[in-house]
Amino acid sequence: MTGTRTTRVLLSALALLAPALAPAQVVRGVITEVNTARPVAGALVSLLPPTGDSVIVNVLSAATGEYGIRAPSSGTYRLAVKRIGVRRYTSAPFDLGDGETRVSDVRIDAVAISLPAVSISGLCVTRPRDLARVASLWDEARTALEAADISLRDRLIDARLSRYAAELDPSSLQVRFDWRTDAQLMVQQPFTSPSGDSLSATGYWRQLPGDSVEYLAPDARALASNAFIRDHCFSPAAAPRNRPDLVGLAFQPARDRRLPDIRGTVWLDARRFELRFIEFRYTMLPDIPNADRVGGEVHFTRLASGAWIVDRWFIRMPQVIVLPDDWPRRQLREEGGSVVAAGIEDRSFATLTGVLRDSAGRPFGDAVVRAIGTQRQALTGPDGSWRLDSLPVGGLSVVVHADGYDAFGVLAGARRVELLAGRTVRVDLRAPGAAALRNEVCPVTPRPFTTQRRIPRGVLRLLMVDSATTAPLPGVRFLVSWPATAENAAADSAQERYRQAVTDLRGAATFCDLPTGFPLDVSVLGATGSRAHVMLATLTRNGVLNRVITGRVAR
Repeated sequence: MTGTRTTRVLLSALALLAPALAPAQVVRGVITEVNTARPVAGALVSLLPPTGDSVIVNVLSAATGEYGIRAPSSGTYRLAVKRIGVRRYTSAPFDLGDGETRVSDVRIDAVAISLPAVSISGLCVTRPRDLARVASLWDEARTALEAADISLRDRLIDARLSRYAAELDPSSLQVRFDWRTDAQLMVQQPFTSPSGDSLSATGYWRQLPGDSVEYLAPDARALASNAFIRDHCFSPAAAPRNRPDLVGLAFQPARDRRLPDIRGTVWLDARRFELRFIEFRYTMLPDIPNADRVGGEVHFTRLASGAWIVDRWFIRMPQVIVLPDDWPRRQLREEGGSVVAAGIEDRSFATLTGVLRDSAGRPFGDAVVRAIGTQRQALTGPDGSWRLDSLPVGGLSVVVHADGYDAFGVLAGARRVELLAGRTVRVDLRAPGAAALRNEVCPVTPRPFTTQRRIPRGVLRLLMVDSATTAPLPGVRFLVSWPATAENAAADSAQERYRQAVTDLRGAATFCDLPTGFPLDVSVLGATGSRAHVMLATLTRNGVLNRVITGRVAR
C-alpha cells in the first residue's frame, strides 16, 4: 500500500514536467534531514510571494522526500518548507521564468524537542504574555491541518471508511442503541463542511424551517482558514490528568462574535507537537439540559507516506423522541465514523477485556461486542469472554449486539469507559432481563385511579426492516386493534381498543399497556389511509412480545 501511494505522488510530480499546451513553471527537489540525509516524507512545501505569508500553492513531499510544485505563472517567488516540530525553512526570493524548471533541494532539521518560535499576524490571545507559545502551537496544528487537506485534495489515501449513528443518554453518554455501515473506497472528505468563510458568515448551527436544527462540524480546511483565526481567541490549556502526553491550545469565539460558534481545545503530542485531535462544543445554544455535551471531536493521524488523515470523528446533537403514550425523552444523537488506512504510524493503544453474562448470570456466547467509533469488534466465546485490542485512548463506549435483542431493537449491553495508553481495562457486562427490557421500551408511569377491574396488560414491540437490506424502516405507521368482549368491555372504552404507533429511527414501533389473552390484529396504515393486515398476536400476562416484520414500504 505504501508503494502504491508513493508511485502516485511521483507520477504527479513527473506530470508537472511533461510537455503541455502551455509552458509550466516548476520547482522540484528532495527534502532531507540535515544530519542523516534521510528523506523527509510529508513535509509541507509552499510557494510564497516575494513578501508576506500568503500561500500561493502547496504540496506534500513523497515518501522519498521528493516534491514537485507548479507556479501559476512566471514571476518572483520564495520556497517554504515546514516539518512539524521544526522551524520553517524559507528561501530567498528567486525568479522563475516561463516554462522553467528549477531544482531546489532542501535540508531541514530532525524533529525538535522544543517549540520553534513563529509569529502569526492577526492572532488573538486571551493573555498577551501567552502570544509566543500560542503562535508556536497554532503553527504546528495548522501545518497538520493543511497537510490533511492536501492529502485529500491530491487523493493520496486508500482506506476503509466506517460510519455510525448512535442514541446516547445525555447525562452519562451511555449508548442506548447504535447503527454502523462500512465502505471500501478512496477516502474523500470523511464529513462535509462548509468553508471557513461560510461558517464565519452563517454560524456553526442554525434553525431550519419547522423544528429542525442543523449542526455543522468544521473540517481540516475550515479549521486552518484565516476566517477561523479571525473569529477566535486562543490560550494555552493544561493537559488532562490522565493524558500527560498532550499539550493543549484552547479557543473560544472572539468578543465581537455575534453568531453561533464553537469553543474547544486543539490537542497536540507534548513531545513531537503533532496534532492529535480537536474537541469542540457549540455556543449560544438555547437553555437545554446537558448543553455542554453538544459538540464533537475530530482526530488526526499521520501515515508513513507523510499523508495525513482524519481517522476518527463524531458530532453530538440534542434529540427529543416521543415514546408510547406521548412520553417525551431527551437524548443525544451521535454521528461519526472511523478510517483505517495502511501505514498508520505506531501509537499507544489500550485494550478492553471482559465477560458477558445473561440476566441469570450464565455465560452469554455468540454476541458481538463493538467499540463505538472504531472498527474493532469481537464475538463472545462459549464462556462469554471477549477482548478488543488496539483501541484509542480516552472516553469510549462499548456495546453488545445479540440476535434476540437486535430483533427487539435494544442492546444486550452497553458501558462507557475511560481508556489509558498501554493499559488493559476489564469490563464485565450483563444482558438485561425481561423486566428491564419492558421498562426500557415502556417506562413505568402511575396508572390513573379507577374502580373498574383492569385485565392484565402486556407490551407489543414491532421491528420493521427492509426485506432487501435489513435496514430499519422509520416512519411506518402500525395499527393494533382487538375485539370488544364482555370480559374487556368494562375496562376498555371503544377508543382504547384501537392503538397506533409509528416506527422510530431503529425501525421499532411500541405498543404499551395492551390487553393480554385476546387476539390482537396488527396492520400497516398507508399514506392514503389504506390498511394492510400483517399478523395476529396474543400477549401473555405482563409479557413482552416482539416481532420482526420485513417488507418494502411505498413512500
